[in-house]
Amino acid sequence: MKDEMMLVGVTLARRYTRKQKEVFLAEMCRQCRQAGWKTEFQTQHSRLLHVCNLVIGDLAHAKTVIACAYDTPVKAHLPIRYYPLNPRKNTQAEGWNLALEWGLAALCFFIAAFAVYSLKSLSLAMKIVMVILAILTACIGISLLYNRGNRMNFNRNSASVALVLRLIQECSSSTTTAFVLVDQCCSSYEGLKLLKEHCPSQAEVILLDCLAYGEKMVCAHKKGVDVSGWKAEDWIDKIYENPDNGLRFFDRSVLLASGSIDKHQFVVRHTRSNRDCQIDIPRLERILEILKGRINGR
Repeated sequence: MKDEMMLVGVTLARRYTRKQKEVFLAEMCRQCRQAGWKTEFQTQHSRLLHVCNLVIGDLAHAKTVIACAYDTPVKAHLPIRYYPLNPRKNTQAEGWNLALEWGLAALCFFIAAFAVYSLKSLSLAMKIVMVILAILTACIGISLLYNRGNRMNFNRNSASVALVLRLIQECSSSTTTAFVLVDQCCSSYEGLKLLKEHCPSQAEVILLDCLAYGEKMVCAHKKGVDVSGWKAEDWIDKIYENPDNGLRFFDRSVLLASGSIDKHQFVVRHTRSNRDCQIDIPRLERILEILKGRINGR
């Protein structure tokens, strides 16, 4: 798994802009061709949004679909906690982060305006100081409002992408399993909505979320989906009847994620920051073997 993590977690770590995604998808298609897998794209365009999912294998006849997000998030200025199973908590965290960004930007612009306003009553030396201050604070304010892709993204979601890459290398393309690298999943569910339109209704859909590191593993699934034959015994089993997270888009859906338990919530720390650079290779390889067993058992 180290080679795959080096590729998607370091070389192609940023997949935020459209150009970055195109470079990544071109490399993934090349890897799939070498492994004997066919690929196709699911696309959707609008004025504000461009979605491009990469389908690996025969999705139309698949009994099992393994999907994960490949896009990476915007950098956050607050310590963001990500809740894979609770989108409302994610919305709240994003609200606080936006409020901080706009508040700090407003403060910077106010300082810049004050510096410019006070120029006429100052000496030449102080005018130079105030001009420099105005330029610096204005630049900081603009940078706070400019969305930049996060640099380190092991948990969201390079580890899951590396896992899929390893699976296509070690599994036969003649299996009844398809893989989908999903776009627009870090800040919305648009990629999953597009996948739902083309996914067989009776297929088992395994969603791979944050898998790089964390104290606990959770296996969340809809009521009636049997995971007892392949789920590891030490994984937390979470059953949903009417989920409001990514499980809701598919009839037979399972979500795998690693993280911690905090105040009865499953949470992933340090995403959208430079601290998202930890990786538990032995556990990732264990998940690989479990998924290979599931694929070969279908």
